Amino acid sequence: NMIISGDNACLACLMHNPSKVIEVLINKEKKTNYLNIIQKYNLIKNTRYIDKQELRKIDKDNLRQSNNIIIRREEYSSSSLEDICGFNKENSIIVALDQLTDHNNLGNIIRTCLLIGVNGIIIPEHSSVSITGSTANTSAGAIELLKFHISKNLNRSLKELKKNGYWTYALDIKGKSINKNFRFDKKTIIILGNEANGIRKNILNDSDFVISLPQDEIKGIDSYNAANSLAMTLLHHKINIS
Repeated sequence: NMIISGDNACLACLMHNPSKVIEVLINKEKKTNYLNIIQKYNLIKNTRYIDKQELRKIDKDNLRQSNNIIIRREEYSSSSLEDICGFNKENSIIVALDQLTDHNNLGNIIRTCLLIGVNGIIIPEHSSVSITGSTANTSAGAIELLKFHISKNLNRSLKELKKNGYWTYALDIKGKSINKNFRFDKKTIIILGNEANGIRKNILNDSDFVISLPQDEIKGIDSYNAANSLAMTLLHHKINIS
């Protein structure tokens, strides 16, 4: 099991995945803040009210959280490729993360993907950031709703999706700059690379399109943050498809 903390992450878990909750630990001085939702989702038997100091000891590595509530839940589980894309869907967008390593970026990406309507994300099994309690916090609980697939071989997964009508768009600083007239396909995969090294060469070479975002040339600052560049690309796709 794993620990998640902070109001947004914990409340999302209680509302959307109460069956995954093993134990809820709440600061006894703040009991009334959470009583209604604990009762609503029939989790009274799973809940303990304890001292705030004890809560801090349990979640001692997560100093940014308020620590008024902590949840022990089952591990997040990977979905199949078919669950994410639904091979028969006419319109679909998927995000593939090629060896992303920053927890904050992953959490922000998950939150953005959920709110903008992405069907799911693909994460390589190796050399990538994993889904943890920190992901739950930085995604503000969005991980409770967004499907993800852990791929043993990202290139192979992308080829499987391409056989089912998807087109791949690799975000790379050397790619062709998109403008307001650029149109994505109805079944799109946007690939985002590692924060420092970008997308691996073999995946970049196999992509249908290599694209970039317009930006001013600023000495010493060569590109957007990974999560921000993906957010702008997804917004363009949303407007484009709508």
